[in-house]
Amino acid sequence: MSSACPRPSKLLPSLLGCPAKVKMRGNGTPSLLSEPRVRSDRDKFVIFLDVKHFSPEDLTVKVQEDFVEIHGKHNERQDDHGYISREFHRRYRLPSNVDQSALSCTLSADGMLTFTGPKIQTGLDATHGERAIPVSREEKPSSAPSS
Repeated sequence: MSSACPRPSKLLPSLLGCPAKVKMRGNGTPSLLSEPRVRSDRDKFVIFLDVKHFSPEDLTVKVQEDFVEIHGKHNERQDDHGYISREFHRRYRLPSNVDQSALSCTLSADGMLTFTGPKIQTGLDATHGERAIPVSREEKPSSAPSS
């Protein structure tokens, strides 16, 4: 007589009330968030992340040195199946030629977070290399104190 427990991949869809297949991680645990898509081409670096269970107030996105960190957390709330709280952390290394001064992040109405960083087209390193900064002339005097 065996008392085998059902595998999480068989049990989880019924608990969540969804007929879809549950994607299993390499360690055998179910993945509740869809996997992110990262694209790095000649012109830009882009991360697409499904965060449909989070509002903009639940999300923080920050850059520390050569990494972007995305964190989402919402407190316990009621859904169709009971109460749930969620939290995730994602960290990605930015390519060295991403212009960190021009990063942007948007959240679509259907819950897709898109993080974009344009790449600098010159052969210079975006964060450590030398690059020319143009000087523009303003017609009004500076408000900085003179020495």
